[in-house]
Amino acid sequence: MANYLGVLLMAIAGLHQVVGLFFYREALVAIIRAGVINSVNPPYWERDAAFWFLMFGFLLGLYGWMTHWLIQQYATIPSFWGWGLLGICIIGVVMMPASGFWLAIPIAIGMIRQARHPYPQTTT
Repeated sequence: MANYLGVLLMAIAGLHQVVGLFFYREALVAIIRAGVINSVNPPYWERDAAFWFLMFGFLLGLYGWMTHWLIQQYATIPSFWGWGLLGICIIGVVMMPASGFWLAIPIAIGMIRQARHPYPQTTT
């Protein structure tokens, strides 16, 4: 299971991006029409929400990629990596219970468990 923690996180990030492109399509079109540069700052709250929604998805994807890489290279991840993700998820769930933060909680728990019990490396 540990081999798939990063991949699962990247999949959630991809889903996050698809949802963002769908729900924020009008705001994204407005950003493009405004010339992109300095087109997000308030009073354009919908543009601001679109930007941060998609930016978080991108960062979540990088988190997943790094997780996958760490496990592939070292057969383990540091425990703070999982605890950090769990902290982000808990804050996200408290602030926005109707959100996708719930999806990453099992992955964060898997990361914490994996850090305690490294996955055996295989040589191929």
